[in-house]
Amino acid sequence: MRRIGTRCFMSWVLVLALIVLTFQSFAQDSGKKFSFGITERLRNTYYNNITDYNKDSDDETDFIRVRTNVWGQYAFSPKFSVFAQLTNEFRPWLIDPKDRDFTLDEIFVDNLYLKWTAGSNMPVTFTIGRQNLIYGEGFILLEGAPWDGSRAIYHDAVKISFQKGATTIDLLAISNTKIEERLPVIRGSKLKNGELKGQTKDQWMNDNLEQAFGVYAVRNGSSGDRYEGYFIYKTEEPEPFINISAPKHELKLSTIGGRLVKPLVPKLSLTTEWAYQFGSQGESDQRSFGGYAYLSYLAQEQKKGTFKGGLNILSGDDPATANNEGWDPIFSRWPKWSELYIYSHLAETIQGARRVAYWTNTLSPYVQYAVNLSEKVNLSATFYHLQAMQARKLGDTESGKTRGNELQILINFKFTQNLTAHFLYDYFAPGDFYAEPRTGGVFIRGELMYRFKH
Repeated sequence: MRRIGTRCFMSWVLVLALIVLTFQSFAQDSGKKFSFGITERLRNTYYNNITDYNKDSDDETDFIRVRTNVWGQYAFSPKFSVFAQLTNEFRPWLIDPKDRDFTLDEIFVDNLYLKWTAGSNMPVTFTIGRQNLIYGEGFILLEGAPWDGSRAIYHDAVKISFQKGATTIDLLAISNTKIEERLPVIRGSKLKNGELKGQTKDQWMNDNLEQAFGVYAVRNGSSGDRYEGYFIYKTEEPEPFINISAPKHELKLSTIGGRLVKPLVPKLSLTTEWAYQFGSQGESDQRSFGGYAYLSYLAQEQKKGTFKGGLNILSGDDPATANNEGWDPIFSRWPKWSELYIYSHLAETIQGARRVAYWTNTLSPYVQYAVNLSEKVNLSATFYHLQAMQARKLGDTESGKTRGNELQILINFKFTQNLTAHFLYDYFAPGDFYAEPRTGGVFIRGELMYRFKH
């Protein structure tokens, strides 16, 4: 177990107090509602040549991800509850160019929050603590810890929700640290030279300390329309990691935008979202924009066959100016459009930093077809053509603006209500945005997931 300082000691006290209070109340009054569950996720991930697309460099990797979530929820009353979740994910490496040792990694507090609702005509709900925050399609707000992959997405946050009819307004305050500093962590161990030695390396969560406040409003229309609007102000304090080129200047950034879902005619609907950003990073001013739009057409009602076509646009930083015009994905550094391409971002220098899943400087039209092959099998195929809004420097020369073409095939299986699986094949053919010699990259993943709830 990691060394516990004053803040972690107080966190331990809070965790233990909540557990004792929950189970003591449960034991005294069996009429109170207690639920718990376990989710077990097993993934095999293989990829090759997806960072720089240079066939002369070796990045072939194959590993298994084993993630376990154990959660419990206790309702003291219909309007007051506590939720807690512990998570562990470890990775046996099958092909590893970095020759990493096997470790059971760590057990950490994934979620821990209190939820309380007051009022009836216009209820107000307070959610306080470590929680998942997902809005819209995750274009602005979803991921709170991009460096740990899909292990967890939590934010340390306070959310106050006001609801009136079909309208909900959320007030948000977020504070995410670069490593776990607020709640206790139980370290795994690894076998080395015949002895078990505790893991000492901190799991990276963010580039630095990230804090934000904002408002997010949603209104559902009577005919299937959905309107969303938001304003988020975010800061990042420069605390770079050792051996990681993180941004060296403080960020102060405001993002304002909105999302619309609109049925147009029977079987055809429009979804679009756009946002504008303004602020500064160090001495540089920032003005950037991003968004997407797509049409969905239901081609086969019986099998739910759907065609989708759209465009994603994220502004890029113009190297000819002293300002920053590049889109900042604030809390959306996750595989929204591609599991493969989030690793490719590591090959780019973005504001002097290497940043995983940092969606920016992209213009990408795409088409997709999804269909239910049976009641238990769904297939989707997606083709992207990726361009860059701005070229980049490749040594003494300038790159082209064609990132490349990408084909994704995803098959989802639903064996039972609790047991699901999927298979993903993702191939990327790089363009002149990348230096020669270049060759295609591939990402393949299989997943089996089981959920239990009592």
